[in-house]
Amino acid sequence: MELDSGLSFPSTEYLNTVLYTQALQASPPRSVVLDCHHVNTVDYTVVKDLRELHRQFKLRGVGLIFSGLQYSVLEVLLAADLPDLRHTASVEAALTILSGNAQ
Repeated sequence: MELDSGLSFPSTEYLNTVLYTQALQASPPRSVVLDCHHVNTVDYTVVKDLRELHRQFKLRGVGLIFSGLQYSVLEVLLAADLPDLRHTASVEAALTILSGNAQ
């Protein structure tokens, strides 16, 4: 899933709805790669929502990988105490990890 420029409360609410219905409630639950190369800002509400989303993916044993994070956004997410946050430089690298072909 490719995200646009900034993540703020309204867009995060939509993102959560889509990910819950399309990935977490699917049978079986699906892993997700969030293509964040356009995302240049995140706010507090986004971090809080991403923390909960990350927790839900872990509980279900499915992958959530952020790809293409700009350094400033990555710093915010790393400081947000998201245990085992997975991020890659590209969508292709994330897909390789999810397919089990990571070296």
